[in-house]
Order: sequence, then structure tokens, then C-alpha cells
Amino acid sequence: MKIKKGFYLKTENGQNVIVCDKAINREFNSTIFLTETLVFLWNLLQNQSVTKEEMLHALLNEFDISTVLALNDIDIFIKTLNENGILEQ
Repeated sequence: MKIKKGFYLKTENGQNVIVCDKAINREFNSTIFLTETLVFLWNLLQNQSVTKEEMLHALLNEFDISTVLALNDIDIFIKTLNENGILEQ
């Protein structure tokens, strides 16, 4: 999985938000805010293809987080990105 071209992360009023280049995707109208752990995952997916297992290992190495919580964050993140057409499989 990796982020499709044209989507990027922006900080607005102290919040991390996913935005889209309207020249690439005019239909994207969602506002998706990312937590610190999700920004970390976003950065993993931005420039390379990463598996769910690789995301899990990276999160566990970077943050003091349980495996259950990390997997839950990853699942919700992947679902949200897929629902909004942001992920390449």
C-alpha cells in the first residue's frame, strides 16, 4: 500500500490534515485529521509501498503503544484512506 499521487499532509491551525491537489482529484471533499501516530504512518506510506505488518513493526518501534492499539489504529487508518480513494493497493 502507498499514498496515491496528489494527496499530501498539511498543517492547518495546529492540526494535521490530508489534502488533495484539485487538479488531480476534484471529487475529494473530505477533511481527515491525523494524530501523531497516523502522521507517522502517513509518512511511511508517502514514498514507498508498505504492508500492514511493516506498519505494525514501525509503530511498535517508534511509539510506546500496545500491539492491540497499534493494529486498531492501522485498521482504522487503512479503512479511512480506502474509503476516500487515497491508497494504492
